[in-house]
Amino acid sequence: MRNLFKYPPLEWRRREEYCIPNGPSFSGSPKTTLALAGSRLHFQAPRHKPLRRSVEQVRTVPGQDVLIEPRLSRYGNGVLANSHWGANCLVKRLWAFFGPWMSGCKGELNFSVGVIGRFEEHSFENLSFFNPKAFEMVLMRYLNERYGHHNWENDLAHIPRFCGPVDWQSHTHLPVPSASFKIGRGASRERLICPEYLFVFPVTDKHFIEVCFEKEIYSFDSDHRPTFDVSSMTELQGAIFNSFRLELGRETQARVNQVKAEVGNMQMCKEFAPLKWPTNIYPPEPTEASAMQKSLKAGC
Repeated sequence: MRNLFKYPPLEWRRREEYCIPNGPSFSGSPKTTLALAGSRLHFQAPRHKPLRRSVEQVRTVPGQDVLIEPRLSRYGNGVLANSHWGANCLVKRLWAFFGPWMSGCKGELNFSVGVIGRFEEHSFENLSFFNPKAFEMVLMRYLNERYGHHNWENDLAHIPRFCGPVDWQSHTHLPVPSASFKIGRGASRERLICPEYLFVFPVTDKHFIEVCFEKEIYSFDSDHRPTFDVSSMTELQGAIFNSFRLELGRETQARVNQVKAEVGNMQMCKEFAPLKWPTNIYPPEPTEASAMQKSLKAGC
């Protein structure tokens, strides 16, 4: 629980000296359940506490199954390399972390949960996202089309605006294939700026969930490094991540069992190297194209 005397949500005099900011406590956080095509996704997270009260959260109506009649929204202009993908933000919250003695907000942790899929006219036929190898290829396509086409203009057009995936980890705590990784600004994996931490896993043959954490840093040095201890933000992020639990519906469980019987190992790859970005200067590699085509034909 925040010590409101030592860590008031106020800024009287901004100070950049090192400190350990304080934010919302995970203990006692409300539990959230999202209905997804008969399955249920459970997690626990603090209530919305942004720096500015005008920033509203996103909430899904309790009990509403967002995938019974999926209505995916199109991304804004320039976000994607094409208009093949759609998304629906289900939950979005921000949490402010304040320094001691009215030294102001040092940063915010941005948290969101969204469902992503391709529009029907661009869907991958005869392919199930529950197949881990097929999901890896789908994820590669999504990341290339979401981040890979962005580059710096003029003389730096060959330098990518984003780098990823970095720090790839395959997970086994859900009944479906899942993985987490970082996508950050910058051309080097060693110096990612404001990275997004993504956690992805399929919930139907055609849709997957993207959980995103992003630290908004308001006190940093000339090298874009935080001037405060970010461990409290990282600990909250880890606690929320560890609270995720997926309860499959009867039909979805039967589909997962069918895929498992055909492919055996349901775990995603242990390593996933950063992709070659920007994609507008790298022609498609025959091996990648043939692998995707093979997945589309094989199906599950």
